[in-house]
Amino acid sequence: MLATENLMEEHQLILKYIALMERYAAFSLKHPDTPILLEKAACFIEFIHEFADHFHHAKEEDILFRYLVSPGVLTHCNPVPQMLMEHDKAREYTRNMEQAMQEKSLTVLADNAAQYARLLKEHIYKEDNILYPMGEDGLSDEAKTALLKEYAQADERLDSRSIWAKYQALCAELELRLDVLAD
Repeated sequence: MLATENLMEEHQLILKYIALMERYAAFSLKHPDTPILLEKAACFIEFIHEFADHFHHAKEEDILFRYLVSPGVLTHCNPVPQMLMEHDKAREYTRNMEQAMQEKSLTVLADNAAQYARLLKEHIYKEDNILYPMGEDGLSDEAKTALLKEYAQADERLDSRSIWAKYQALCAELELRLDVLAD
């Protein structure tokens, strides 16, 4: 198993939510009399906070990045500070979405959702195709074993199975809701 495989799997669920959030925004902007994005924004924001930020980013920031910044791992360059800055930017867009939701401003909500989506798609691409392969090449087998052990401990502490089940079910529910409206 790759040391980053678990994180890349999590990226797939994050990308699925991003695509769904973009569909909700597009539908809402096209049908302002049915502002479904405003109705369901709390679900997307909850996912971002609990899964993307608390669950996924915590493992990256608290575990993986700590290993990657060890001497000799990232020998060409160190993109970790850029990744951390992008995590912070994503949190800013999320705060803006929360504010827009409270103010019932569909256009501001949709705009920040679009900015969040664009940032995260680019961010995930960079991690999956640049940072993670660099880490896989630079990490020793011993470091990978230790890293995987810490992931397992984090998954247990954060109740990974419940989180996955909760957000896969919510995703299916959100997809169905939008499909019913679009028909």
